[in-house]
Amino acid sequence: MYLSKTVVLSVTLLWLAAIPVVAGTAVADAAKAEPAKTGTSTISVSALLTQVHQCSPTLQLRSAALTDSLESQICQELSEVEQRFQHIFENPSPVLHDGNHMLRANIYASQPQYAAFAGQHFLMPTNNGGMYLEGLPHQSGNQAEFVAYQHAGGAVWNLAHEYVHYLDGRFNLYGDFCATLHDSHAAPENCARPAPQSPYLVWWSEGLAEYVAHGNQNSAAKKIAKSAAYKLSELFHTGYEKNSGSDRIYRWGYLAVRYLFEQHPDKIKQMLFFTRQGDYPRYQALVQSWGNSMDDDFALWLQQLPSEPADNAGKAAALH
Repeated sequence: MYLSKTVVLSVTLLWLAAIPVVAGTAVADAAKAEPAKTGTSTISVSALLTQVHQCSPTLQLRSAALTDSLESQICQELSEVEQRFQHIFENPSPVLHDGNHMLRANIYASQPQYAAFAGQHFLMPTNNGGMYLEGLPHQSGNQAEFVAYQHAGGAVWNLAHEYVHYLDGRFNLYGDFCATLHDSHAAPENCARPAPQSPYLVWWSEGLAEYVAHGNQNSAAKKIAKSAAYKLSELFHTGYEKNSGSDRIYRWGYLAVRYLFEQHPDKIKQMLFFTRQGDYPRYQALVQSWGNSMDDDFALWLQQLPSEPADNAGKAAALH
């Protein structure tokens, strides 16, 4: 869920380096925000983002300028992301008290339009590339929102990665962003201080979003894997403010998640038993009990990580 990611969804949904995208869990119901003002006029979100396209029961696009063809392509690609997620986790049920039945992607026509209007429409800062707003999923009427804009040529930032965050929050992590384990206190969610003690779930949240979005084809992660910069036991303590950095959060998070799916799916099942109930102290106790028992095997796995053929690019291991 959550903090900056540097990828772009182009019209072919290729993931390229981009400016940071922030994600959080502030209440994102647009009806609660003031209309944006320009000069002496006001423009509500529904008056500006007039194009509404329902991809599926779980995904809606609301935009200012998406073409029909781009809407269709985004829907198709994100449907494939959702199918991969469901396959990996064997069609899980939503966590208890989660009412986020659908993600709405709000897409402004340009960065200037986003900067001018998104802040008042969604009560969020706009000095970023976009935001995922989970809101308070236990509250009736809450709406999960992704807020972004089109880049040159029609590109939309970060949809696949953020859609996985939505799915992970709905099916794997009980509670809102501030209820899970991390050290972020940034706006708009402003989670209370002090932060809980690590181990956290940053490695999982960001690593899983990368794993489902990329499958086995993640050249950036493979490029740094053989450096063996981190032990697996260290990655469980990755944070957003401390023990952080883009490589550690995203690429090493991906490698940690992929390793566990391929080599220790039983351990993922154990941790999900706790995170789906919101029993985060027992998740922490479980991770601490692993200690450094997998560090040597993880280091060996990194050195042996193969370059998969193109026909295996979208595949990811399932929990069996």
